[in-house]
Amino acid sequence: MKRRTVWIVAAAAAAVVALAALVWFLLPRGSSAEDQALAYFHALADGDLEAVQAAGVETSEQAASAFVAASAHLSEATVESSAEEESSTLVTVSYVLGDEQFTTEITMINQAGRWVPDAASALGTVQFNVPVSIGDAALTADSAVPLLPAEYAVVAVPAAFLDAHAALQILPGSTQEIELHATLRPEATELAQAQLDDYLKICTETAAHVPASCGMVIPWAADFSAVSEISYRIDHTPAIALTPTSFHADGGALVATVTGTALDGSAKSLTYRTLTWALRGDVTFTADDIVLSVW
Repeated sequence: MKRRTVWIVAAAAAAVVALAALVWFLLPRGSSAEDQALAYFHALADGDLEAVQAAGVETSEQAASAFVAASAHLSEATVESSAEEESSTLVTVSYVLGDEQFTTEITMINQAGRWVPDAASALGTVQFNVPVSIGDAALTADSAVPLLPAEYAVVAVPAAFLDAHAALQILPGSTQEIELHATLRPEATELAQAQLDDYLKICTETAAHVPASCGMVIPWAADFSAVSEISYRIDHTPAIALTPTSFHADGGALVATVTGTALDGSAKSLTYRTLTWALRGDVTFTADDIVLSVW
């Protein structure tokens, strides 16, 4: 009875070992670096954001939104060769984008037994001189943004005020600085003038001092030892002229009435008038507005 029990236990152990060996044999092996690189490029070709992320490439919200709005995707991806390095594999891939043939090298890194693309070689980086949009993705000016390889339609924003657009190709591992030559729509000048008018109302509020960054020079020190109040009247508002990066406003007429103490100690009030009231400053744009910064 004991001998039979030993035989049963031994048989069961052998069955477990055999089953474990069979399971190990049937388990799928990790894909090669070449296979995983090609999987990434196929995901790009399909415009499949989930497959891109499944391939091991993390994307920002901007990059994901832009990729969804891409005007064209790459195609005909083929692995040409590969070369193993110390801790990575360099895979050479050819593909077509915008009817043009390209060849690129993508670095594959082994992470926990799985090959994933290195972001520096998998994504392309672009920087614009003005804020732009790609679909619903808003990209700020002078900021490098990694994007997924594709072809994109880029529009300067706010589009209601700036007129500039371009077709952009993002290639794996590329770095670009794009200068859009934006022209201003008439609506931009109208809005900027309205903003300037509001700013000048603040500048000309009654106060005991001359406000800074308002283009005002009042030579009261030649007539007063102290000032208690300055009141203003705008006879003509400076007219603004814009470029995409700066503004100037000229031709203003301003009257300032100064009340205070004269040099001899008596109470005094004098009126100063200028016909050359002018301001200068910078122009920047947000996604939906113009921002004036007076010098």
